[in-house]
Amino acid sequence: MTTNNVRTTVHVKAVIFDMDGTVTDSPLDFDRIRADCGIPAGRSVLEHLATLPKAERRRAEAVLAEHERRAAAECVREAIETLRARGLKTALLTRNSAQSVRTVLERFGLEFDCCLSREDAEPKPSPEAVLQIAQRFGVPPQEVLMVGDYVFDVQAGRAAGARTVFVRNAKVPVPPAEADYAIGDLRELLNLLDGAGQ
Repeated sequence: MTTNNVRTTVHVKAVIFDMDGTVTDSPLDFDRIRADCGIPAGRSVLEHLATLPKAERRRAEAVLAEHERRAAAECVREAIETLRARGLKTALLTRNSAQSVRTVLERFGLEFDCCLSREDAEPKPSPEAVLQIAQRFGVPPQEVLMVGDYVFDVQAGRAAGARTVFVRNAKVPVPPAEADYAIGDLRELLNLLDGAGQ
C-alpha cells in the first residue's frame, strides 16, 4: 500500500465503492464498447452518448446495457461485509445503469445501504452523487471514503471533500496524484482503515 496526500485526523463513517473494476474484478471492455457503439477511441462513453441524436443514442445505450449485463466479474465480498459488520455505512456509486447494478447485486449477493447509478445523479467525476450519499447517511463528506479504480472516482471524491482510495489495476497501475491512498485490492482496505482513524 502506498499513501499520497494522507489526511488521517478524521474518522471514516461511510465507504462509497465504484462498481466495475472495484467491487467487481473485471472492468468492462470500454474499447470494445466504443467500437460497438461507434464512439471515437479515447472519448468518454456517457459524454459521447449525450451528444447523439435520440434514435442513435437509444441504439448505443442498448449496446452499452448489453455489455454491462454480460460483464463477467467476481466480487470482493469479504471487505464489504466486514465494513458493514464494523458499523460503517456502505454505498455503491457507478456510471453504469440501474439495471446493471441490480444484476451485479443479485449475481453476487451483495448488499449496500445505498446504490446510485447514472440515472440517479450527474455521473462521476461530478461530486453530486458523493454529496447526495453523504447527506442520505447524515455523514459529513470529510468522513466518507470514496474507493475506485479510475481517475473519475478520485476526482468525484476529492471535489466532494471526501478522502479517496485508488485501487490499482492493469490498465492504470499508477494512482492519480490527488488520491489519498492507493491499494492493490479491497482486502487492503481494512488495514488502511485500521491505520486511518476508523
